[in-house]
Amino acid sequence: MFGALSVVSVGVGSAIAFAAKRFPSRAEALESCAGALLIVGLGLLGSVLPHLT
Repeated sequence: MFGALSVVSVGVGSAIAFAAKRFPSRAEALESCAGALLIVGLGLLGSVLPHLT
């Protein structure tokens, strides 16, 4: 379950970071949210990896 949440979080964070270029007035806030989602997603992925083996 955490693995799937990790993939979704990283995907959404990447999409938000990519879309931030289209909204220059809100780029800083969007990039901050995207960065937080990416960090959370990669943290979840790191916590799931030991259980996959």
